[in-house]
Amino acid sequence: METKKILISFLWITLLGIFQITWAYEEIDCTSNPIFSANTCNQCFNGEAKAEGDNIGLMSDDWINDSNLKQIIYKEEQKFPYMVNLSEGLVSWSQTPSTENFWEYTQEFEDKLDAKEEGYVLAPQEKVTWLKSKLGYAFSLDKNQAVTGDPVGLLIYPIKPHNIMESWEITVEDTEHKECVLFTSGKKEVSAPPVVVEKPKQLPKTWPEEMFIVALFAIALLAGLGISKITKKV
Repeated sequence: METKKILISFLWITLLGIFQITWAYEEIDCTSNPIFSANTCNQCFNGEAKAEGDNIGLMSDDWINDSNLKQIIYKEEQKFPYMVNLSEGLVSWSQTPSTENFWEYTQEFEDKLDAKEEGYVLAPQEKVTWLKSKLGYAFSLDKNQAVTGDPVGLLIYPIKPHNIMESWEITVEDTEHKECVLFTSGKKEVSAPPVVVEKPKQLPKTWPEEMFIVALFAIALLAGLGISKITKKV
């Protein structure tokens, strides 16, 4: 039994890992909704509809250097991703199980550490998944009374890289880059109650007609034997 539990847990974790690697939000134009400009978003994504009780987990963020220069980021300058509540009073978000140690740096990001520069360096046209949420941690939509289709949350992934010039001078006036995922209000799907199929009532088993006749004959025979014995005693 214990081996079976371990195998199921391993398969579940494996599936979660595949989901985390393969899932990506659909990128959309930032002009499609004024919420993006109001939150100074640089890249925008459709997070689809979420209903009360839904969770958003297995999150990760890529650092993409699409320039012709090396880039460097410093941990102390970075902000962890956060959720903006877009329907105050009607919607409530929380981080489950807690905000503490919710995010973690990936090993592939740690491998980019340049000890001399005391930062993490990415080559031109290179990409690295630098941050992810811990397994079992999620943003939870605890309350949702918003109208279906209305915006309820904006998940913002900020990152602040610096360009490294050919002279190895590091730029300092770089702006924070924000990737924003917009979530709208959805309805909780109510599953249909299971169909209960009544078992046909079983009728009490009856003997076939032949067995009934045999039984009567046996009773009569026993009765006859009893009478015979009584007669003999007399």
